[in-house]
Amino acid sequence: MIRAVVFDRDGVLMRPARGVVRRFAEWLAPCTPGGLGADALLATLTPIWERYAAEIRRLKVPPEEEARFWLEMARELLRRLKSRCSPAELVTTWPYYRFIEPTVGARPLLEWLQVQGYTVAVLSNTTPSLRESLAYHGLAEFVDRFFASNALGLLKPDGRIFRRVGEELGLPPEAIAYFDDYPDNVRVARTLGWHAYLVRLGEPGPEVVHDLDLIYEILER
Repeated sequence: MIRAVVFDRDGVLMRPARGVVRRFAEWLAPCTPGGLGADALLATLTPIWERYAAEIRRLKVPPEEEARFWLEMARELLRRLKSRCSPAELVTTWPYYRFIEPTVGARPLLEWLQVQGYTVAVLSNTTPSLRESLAYHGLAEFVDRFFASNALGLLKPDGRIFRRVGEELGLPPEAIAYFDDYPDNVRVARTLGWHAYLVRLGEPGPEVVHDLDLIYEILER
């Protein structure tokens, strides 16, 4: 019997926020020479983010280093834009989780799981501020446990991170349902005995969770 439901964050519970780059550009424009449009900001921001995201994938952002990590990224972005904006104010006003938003159906699903008595967890390859990222969007109150790769020092699809989560939850593998949008993560979780499902929201296909509403059916079988 399933007793815990574990979700990946991005691509499952959260998605890129619509219109956020435009709003960010509007905030930066007054202190950036010549103003700033969304396209110009995106062209500068994308390669910077890709390089810093690689640091996250290399587990280089432990809890004690996260504040410094985001401040350094802010400084580099503003330097490239020749902007007079304050790096500290940017980090405070525009934390990374403003750039994501809940997927359709995420909140009611989490509320339902809580009412049904499931233990709910989020397991994500991300920085230690996983709880804060969900709290910003009003979802953290429905989640019991938060497992961020850079806090654990392990990265999916390494099987050790799934074993660690299972131990932390105090449950055998067969009592855990898992939803992730990366095939390798799903594959490894399955080899360890988890009930793992591939999520591809908006992309119907065989053995694919293309709508979060399907999770109700999966858990009620």
